[in-house]
Amino acid sequence: MPNSFAHRPQQLAELADSVITQAIREGASDAQVIFSESNGLLIEMRQGRVRARTRDAQSSMSLTVYRGHHQGTTSSTDFSPARLRETVQAACRIAGYTGEDEFTGLAPEQYLCPGPRELDLWHPWDLDEAGALALAHRIESGIASAGKDVASDGAWVRSGQSCWYLMNSRGFAQGDRQTNHGMSAKALAKKPGRSQLDFWHSHSHLAASLMTPEAIGHRAGSGALAALDSAPLAGSRRCPVLFDPSCALSLLDHLVQAASGAVLYRQNSFLAGQLGREVFSGHISIEEDPFVPRGLASRAFDGDGIGGAARRVVDHGLLAGFFLSAYAARRLGMAPTGNAWGPGNLALCSSHTRDGDDLTAMVKKLHTGLLVTAFSGGGPRLISGDYSRSLRGYWVEGGEIRHAVDGVTVAGNLADMFRNIAAVGADRLTRGALTSGSVLIDSLQVAGR
Repeated sequence: MPNSFAHRPQQLAELADSVITQAIREGASDAQVIFSESNGLLIEMRQGRVRARTRDAQSSMSLTVYRGHHQGTTSSTDFSPARLRETVQAACRIAGYTGEDEFTGLAPEQYLCPGPRELDLWHPWDLDEAGALALAHRIESGIASAGKDVASDGAWVRSGQSCWYLMNSRGFAQGDRQTNHGMSAKALAKKPGRSQLDFWHSHSHLAASLMTPEAIGHRAGSGALAALDSAPLAGSRRCPVLFDPSCALSLLDHLVQAASGAVLYRQNSFLAGQLGREVFSGHISIEEDPFVPRGLASRAFDGDGIGGAARRVVDHGLLAGFFLSAYAARRLGMAPTGNAWGPGNLALCSSHTRDGDDLTAMVKKLHTGLLVTAFSGGGPRLISGDYSRSLRGYWVEGGEIRHAVDGVTVAGNLADMFRNIAAVGADRLTRGALTSGSVLIDSLQVAGR
């Protein structure tokens, strides 16, 4: 797809400057605005029939104004001068009615991103509808190659691009752009009286870095078939549990949720007050780097204009940092971390991991216990860390997979689970901002139907 935004970067900069100027003229003491545009192509196919072919283009503007410690926020999809003027006036009126909040305001200037940074995120894909349809057919052929009892329940091909420009009244003014491409497959396996779905996808800023369509389809088809022949897991027991890489990412996500601003300053997280304390096994470190070239969550700055930093959020088991916007940082009396848009390329690592620790090796380390491959419900209570999820996966004995299981529940407490991570695999998987290999936890409560 060629670069087809409605506005050039310089035009967005001029629009942002005019909005900030109008806001100050209307009585705002400070203001921040972000203009963004995106467009894309999406093809959806099921069993050879096209279900949707979509070309979309979106434009939006979000404005926040401050009158001292009073805040007003408005947005618009219309960039015409008259509409922008009305939006500015509305934001200033809202700020006149909102309650005072001593923590509101722009990010301190010393934390703002000092200048542009090249992160290699812009790689347009010369893909038209015919090319996308051909790729969708190849995804479905990959599903079919998994076996005769599986069929496609959907194949998706997406190519998109976006740009944005952020400006505030304290002199910050920067923009950026990126491309996002992806292919996905959903497979349905059936036998008399039983069916299973499985899903797989691949995303990248660069189309050439995507998995092949056939591999994506085959992965989904094989997963659905493998889960089809399940046996019940009777009773309840404590045993080791191995989360495959896709499920292990959920543990990282729970950490982000529990270590982020709002739940911390409201004291609704089991990690509140734990900074500097041991919360993971000593061999575990969790690294964040928002500046990885082509990283799926790379960015030069966040929604506050703060650049963030490469850092260890967990350093050999010790909780070394939180995920804080400028507002949350003020509430906690801490420095912002550049995470107003969430984490930037967060990776779970273990000093015990070796190159040969693929999923097969991790199953042997599990020896006897549960391998988790998909969740079907549940989650943690962040205030206490209590954890309970229903899932499907495989029962393992003697380091060998014996049979699939479904309708199983695993329960524990995140604080204990983090401290009881025994091993992390080298089979690393990245989904969005998160990267992890498979994760082995020493002991959890497991219950069958």
